[in-house]
This record gives sequence, C-alpha cells and structure tokens, in this order.
Amino acid sequence: MVPRRFGWPCAGGRTMLDAMAVQRDPTGSALADLVARQRDEIDRLRSAARRQAVVEQAKGVLAERLSCRPDEAFEDMVRLAQATGSELTVIAAGVLGVPPPPPVSGLPAPDGSLAPTGPVRQVDIPRPSPAPLGERTPQPVALAAIGTAADQEELAELVREHVGCDGVLVYLVEPDGGMRLEAAANVPAKVRLEWERVPLQLNTGILASVRSGLPQWLPDLEEARRRYTLIGDPETVWRSRAWLPFRDQTRIAGVFGLLWTESREFSSEEQWELEVLIGAAGSTLLALLGTEVGPQGRNWTLWAQHLLDVLPGSVALLGAVHDDNGEVVDFRFEAASPDAVDFSGRRYRQLVGRTILTSYPTVAGTELWDAYFRVLRTGVREVVSIFDYEENTPGLPQHGRYTLTIGKFGDGLILAWHEHEDPLQLERLRSVQRLGNIGWGEWNLVTNEIDWSDQLYVIFDRDPALGPMSLDEIRASVVSEDLPILQNAVRRMLEHGEGADSELRLRAGDQIRCGRFIGEPVLDVEGRPVRLDVVLQDVTAMRRAEKRVFDLSEQFAQEHQVADHLRSAVLPLPSRPLELPGMRVAVRYLAAEQWAEVGGDWYHAFPIDDGSTLLAIGDVAGHGLATAAAMAKLRYALTGAALTNPDPAGVLDVLNRMLTGGDGVTLASAVVGRFEPTTRRLSWAQAGHPAPLLVRSHDVRRLERPAGPILGAVRGAVYATARMLLAPGDTVLMFTDGLIERRPSAGARGDDLERLMEEILGFVAELDPAKMPEALTSRLVPATPLDDTCIVAATISA
Repeated sequence: MVPRRFGWPCAGGRTMLDAMAVQRDPTGSALADLVARQRDEIDRLRSAARRQAVVEQAKGVLAERLSCRPDEAFEDMVRLAQATGSELTVIAAGVLGVPPPPPVSGLPAPDGSLAPTGPVRQVDIPRPSPAPLGERTPQPVALAAIGTAADQEELAELVREHVGCDGVLVYLVEPDGGMRLEAAANVPAKVRLEWERVPLQLNTGILASVRSGLPQWLPDLEEARRRYTLIGDPETVWRSRAWLPFRDQTRIAGVFGLLWTESREFSSEEQWELEVLIGAAGSTLLALLGTEVGPQGRNWTLWAQHLLDVLPGSVALLGAVHDDNGEVVDFRFEAASPDAVDFSGRRYRQLVGRTILTSYPTVAGTELWDAYFRVLRTGVREVVSIFDYEENTPGLPQHGRYTLTIGKFGDGLILAWHEHEDPLQLERLRSVQRLGNIGWGEWNLVTNEIDWSDQLYVIFDRDPALGPMSLDEIRASVVSEDLPILQNAVRRMLEHGEGADSELRLRAGDQIRCGRFIGEPVLDVEGRPVRLDVVLQDVTAMRRAEKRVFDLSEQFAQEHQVADHLRSAVLPLPSRPLELPGMRVAVRYLAAEQWAEVGGDWYHAFPIDDGSTLLAIGDVAGHGLATAAAMAKLRYALTGAALTNPDPAGVLDVLNRMLTGGDGVTLASAVVGRFEPTTRRLSWAQAGHPAPLLVRSHDVRRLERPAGPILGAVRGAVYATARMLLAPGDTVLMFTDGLIERRPSAGARGDDLERLMEEILGFVAELDPAKMPEALTSRLVPATPLDDTCIVAATISA
C-alpha cells in the first residue's frame, strides 16, 4: 500500500497542506513551510535512492565476477574508496562503467561503520557486459532499474518485471514482530485487504523467513499447504512462491514475496540470483522510507517502541522535525504504546509516522504547542491540564478534552495523555448499576482498605454512613447452608489465584436475598493476591420468577397428563389404520400445546350392518369436562342414530335435536359420511364444518359443501346430503379447524384451506399408495398449536 504523501493534489490544484495553510492563520506560514520541507525531503530521498542503487548494482556485479558474497564485495569497494580517497558512489559507478550520480545535499556522510576490518586486497574492477540469454546471474540492467524506483509500488512492479514472476508482495517487520504489507504488484485487491497484516499466531512462510533469517523456497503447492497457511489460498492459486528477507543493518527489516502461477523449481544458481536482487531491492525500499537518515535511525525508534509496548494508557514518543536551517518546526510520532488512541480514534499503529501539524493542524499556536518547545528546550516536565482540542476537519469529532504530560526523552519528547471522563457516561454507568441491581467492591489485602459502589450498600440494605463491610462481616451475612460456597470461592481466589463465579443467599436487613458474585484476585509479581475485586448482582427477583415459572410448568404438566388420560378414555385412538368395508382409515389426534384441559375434537369410523362404512368428525366448542361430556354424548348418539338410519343428513338431524333440546347451550360442528363399497358411492352432510378434501392421483380438490347450520344453534334445522362416486386409490380427508385455522398474527386470521391444499400437492407424489392414509396424516402439520386438531383419512380399496 502506497503511503499518503503530503504533496498529493486536492481540489483546485493545491496540495493538501497548501489548503490547510490557507484555512488557518497565523499558523498558515508554518504549514506552508512544512509543505516545502516535505517536498525537499522527497527529492533528497529519491536522489539518495539512486545513489544507493548504484552501490547495490556494483556490489552485485563484483560479487558475480569475484565469486564472493555481496557483503564481501561491498567491503572490497569500501577499502578501494578509502585507499584512493574517492567516494563510494564514484567507485561503484566505475564498476558499472556509468557516470557517478550527483551528490545529495542534506544527507549525512558515511560514518565509521564503513571502516575496513582487514587488509586491503587489490581489486581489478571489471567492466559490465550484458549477460548471455538464459544465464542465471543478476544483471546490472535489472539492478539499475530497481534502484531508480520512485516509490514502493513502483519498486514492487520493477521486481516483478525483472524477476519474471506473476506477483510480488512486500512486507515490513513491525515493532511487535508482525508483518505489515507495504507494497504489492499484480496481486488482487481482495488478497491485499485480507493480508494487510500477517498475525503472529499464523504459521506462514513469511514469518518463518523472518524468524530464521533465511529464504523460504516453496516450489510445490501441496507441500507448501502442509507446511504453512498460504496467503491468497485457495481463491488465488500461486503454485510456487518464495519468501526472501532483507536486512536493515543488523536486523531483518522485511520480506519480499515472489509468486508464480505455474509450478517451478529453484536451482541453486537461481536462488543466489534472487537473493542478490532482493538485497538490492530491500536497500532501495529502506532508502525510500528514509530509515537510514540520521545517526540514530530505525534501531533507536525500535528500542523506544519496545519500551512503550509495556506501558499502559496512551503514551507516544515524538521526534523533532527540523528545517534546512536546523530549526524545529514540527514533531513526528516515532513510537506509541499499544493502548494509545487519539481523539479521532486512530490507534497506535496509525499514529506512528504522522506529524502533529499534519494530524492536528489546529494545535499550532496553542498552549500545548508552546509547551512542546519549552520542554524540548529546558528539559523540564510539564502538565497541560484541561486542554480543549477543537477540530475543523470534516468527518472527525469536533471537540475533545484532555490532560497531557510532556517530558524530554533524548532528542525528542515523551507524551502521555488521557481524555477526561464524560459526566454523561458516568451517569449512564450509575444507571446500569441501579437498573441491573449490580454493585462492585474492592478489598485491599495489604492496606485493608475497602471501596464499595453505592449500589452495593443498597443490595446489603446497609447505611453508607457505616462504611463497607469487611470480609468477616460478609461471611457472617451469608446463610449458613451456603457458607461452603463462599469458602470455596474465597479459597480459589486466595490460594489458587483464580476467579470465582458463584451464587448464594445473603441476609440483608430482615430479608434473605439471592446474590450472584463474580470475584477476581489482583496478584503481585510473585503471584500473591493483593486485592480482591468483586461484582455482586441481586438476582432475588429473577430467581423468584424462575421458581414461579417452574411451579406453573409442573402444574401444567400434571394437568396435561390427567387430560390425556381422560381423552384416551372418552376418545380411544387406534394404534394402526382401521380396515373397514371398502376402505382403509387412518386417524391422528394432536392436542393443543397450551391447554391442559380436554378439547372438543372427536371422530368416529365404524361398519354398519348393511355393509357400508360410516365416517364422522366433529368439534365441540370449548375445553374442559363439560366439553368432554358433550363430545362423548355426541359420539355415542351418532352410533345409535346411524344404526337406525344411516343417511348422513338424518344422523345430523338427530344430533341437532339432542343438543337443542337439552339444558344450556352446546354448539358443535360435524361432518358425517357414508360409503357404500358395492357402488363406491359416498354420501355426506355437514353442520357448520369445513368440507372434506379429495386426493385423487396427484391432485387435490375441495368437495362441494351441502347446506347445514352448526349443531345446537337452530331448532328443526334441515341438513342437505351430497353424493359422489369414488375410485380405487381415492383418499377422502376429513379434519377439524385446527388444521387450517390461523390465529390473529401479523394481520392474518381465518381459515387457510388453500395453504393446506398446496402443502398436500407438494408431497403427495412422494407417498406410498399402499400406505396412503397413514402417510398422509403423518405429514400434515396444524396451522396453530393453540387448538386441538383431529384428522381422518380414508383411502378407497381396489
């Protein structure tokens, strides 16, 4: 990823910092100077990169010609430069046969680290010549091209072109040992986003290369998958890959990843060639990043980062930024603690590398800005209390209130800050404790100091004027049967240094309360507890509600069991399909889930003396013993009426006269059908009940409903009879309204017969014709669990 450069243009052709300088005065001139300094610094770094590239190219050529390692070739050039009194870049240009690059102003001269450590040997400087086609040695042309890269992305692309691979990933080592993606070439954006940072927990080839300091050659995809978690796998398949580390002085600074879509082997000559090339590319990258500018450079920053890594809160190291005259004009975040976060939400990794004026332009000219310079000049620590920061950048918070502590550290500053707590947030926290009936307490085992929240006094019904309770007082308030629970919890915290989560009963005033407490010990460096932190929640109301629900469920279960026994006695259900004259009949009964009383749904199926079969199904309004009695009376009356006159309309007339002639009002619906096997004719009548369905082959249709009012509503009601012929394999489906009735929910109510028909059409082709009635009834699901449902399916025999 290309880092943001301060000279990028914005609207109107101005750069970002130009626009910022115009927006704010009197600090506009300071920001304009910053723009110029950044541009000059970029130019100097690019020139330095070109000079460094010449040295790296010459080092590779010498290493090739002398058959030595690149570092030995570099030492030879240093010795030759010191022996002749020439600059190193002049010697390197002579090796390559090109004019030396111009000097770069503002960069430090090489220090004593280049002094030779052994005797100077005579070196014949060879003239470079083009490498024969196919020769596996680094070519000066490739090295020269890599050394001229203007930025990281261009460098990655140049490496890809001259190596001949399909993709390149460039990672830098972060202070915590993780890897951050710096640049890439010909790599899908999805892979770049997902692998912008390589976690330390993953076993990857890139981390193996950093930890070992050696290249990781992975020519075979399957073997690589067995060894490591692969970047881009499996969507983007690179069948061969290589991870080559590069150094920054004495440490591994990063890794180049070379990716091939086709399988390839890496010969020893090719491995050596790639190592030389990546060494040069790594030096170019470090020069682009400016890591070698200044006598302290990257190592000093890393040591500071290691120090900050163990500090809590928001702490950062600020390095002074100088202009060409050596004056301090800004401060840069060189390192930051892991918990560091600024007012805009930037975390510590996002802070490093930013400067104060570019990140917080409105700080210029404030008390805090002046404090930076005073501390840098005097070395005296300062605290800036209640600093109100106002931001005018869109998309960021407008206001933040902080306390900042500034101290001098080497040539820079140590800055620590924290945001003042919002009173509204504190009030919300108190509301949470009050509404959740949660309190906290701290018992210091060293100083015997105790601190309680306000809600803990409420839970214990204790006057705050008496102060918090000691551990002994807490023990005395626990119900004696629950003392072992408390003792085990305290033993876990004090003896084992572990947390505890328990529930026990407490005496609070004249009440017994149930409390859940979660405790955790705070340990010293030797692992001994020095403080106990405890959170206590009063769960008395919750436990009482749970007990009430449990008692009701037990009562419901008992009542439901009694209702089942009563239903079985009044309405026995067959365990298997009934074989009746001319048909096979299956019955299924589903009791309502939320009723413990007997429902009014009933059925009947039995043979008549004339060889026909009578089918009936009905529903008595209501639940309970009275409903069960009415159901039994109707069922038995139907049997007697059918034996006297099997006509369905006549049977319903008898049942209606029985209900309308008795005391009180009892309403019921019913369907009565008579099937004659010799003619396969079905005669049926209904009294305010849903019409049966006919399932024929793979089709389902509703039978035309003859007239007939509900039973028990109209004296002398007349019931019509409908007749039809059935064929072998036809199935007549009778049911009560629980199968189709929708309760008021989301605006829907009434009968859903169309849904039932569509449901049957969806699975009827899957059913076994030989077991049609039982298979059909087993697949049907009631429309609501709030009502009883009875289903009768009769399949005509061949």
